[in-house]
Amino acid sequence: MKIDFSARWWAYLIAIGMIVVVSVLGKLLELLPSWDPANVGMLYILCVAVSTYYFGFGPTITISIISIISFNFFFIEPMLTFTIASDRDVVSWLVLMIVTMVLSFLPRRLWH
Repeated sequence: MKIDFSARWWAYLIAIGMIVVVSVLGKLLELLPSWDPANVGMLYILCVAVSTYYFGFGPTITISIISIISFNFFFIEPMLTFTIASDRDVVSWLVLMIVTMVLSFLPRRLWH
């Protein structure tokens, strides 16, 4: 059986895999005493930028939404809920949402 890596769904699978890796890495980095969970947002933005460049609009908008949800669920207090307790976290969440959505709509040809 030969796997066709040119299929469109591979882009979605790889993009979602990047978000899973960043989420696990972010949880591991929380063990460091000087680590701020808001920094994980930067890693999510990096995933969205890479996805924009390599995969196009569909996978990018998908992981943009997944990254926003993951950031809220795993890294904003109270964790493992979709509520946001502090104003600082609301600002971090809004910035992540705006930047990832803007990156999602950037065409690939801007970087070529």
